[in-house]
Amino acid sequence: MGHRALVAYERPDGRYDCHYAHWGAADLALRRDVAPGTPFAGGDDDRWRPRVDPAPRARAVRFEDLTDHLDFEQVEALYVVTLVWVVTTYLPLWFGPTPDSDRHAGALVAVEDPDDARRVRRWFRATRAVVRDMVARDALAEDDATDYLAARVTEWAGDRRAVILAD
Repeated sequence: MGHRALVAYERPDGRYDCHYAHWGAADLALRRDVAPGTPFAGGDDDRWRPRVDPAPRARAVRFEDLTDHLDFEQVEALYVVTLVWVVTTYLPLWFGPTPDSDRHAGALVAVEDPDDARRVRRWFRATRAVVRDMVARDALAEDDATDYLAARVTEWAGDRRAVILAD
């Protein structure tokens, strides 16, 4: 799998440069390893090796357009890094009610740590499993399933955590 992550670094103009980290979602370690002294989360050995690819995959992306650069099925974490090195971690939740569904349909949900991420994933997987069963039995259309999941994620998160829905 590779525990893929996207790291969005804020620019002085308020936009973001998006970088890829192949093992970046493992234990959500980049939330603490990306810092002013290690902006691309250097390796653990004597040679400095970045864990975040220094070459951006996208430049000058507006915050509201970050979801356009995510494959919600494949990417396991999004880290948003501010100019003052505050790192916010989001879990991409893919709504896909069928294996062929749009890979950009989903939501980003803010999490605090790996335990919090496990709780969010567990809740979402259970909720999506029920929705997938309804779609498989033709009791719910795919578009309605996606709308329902968006509403459930937003309702479930409430005021406790940030949710960013993909358009």
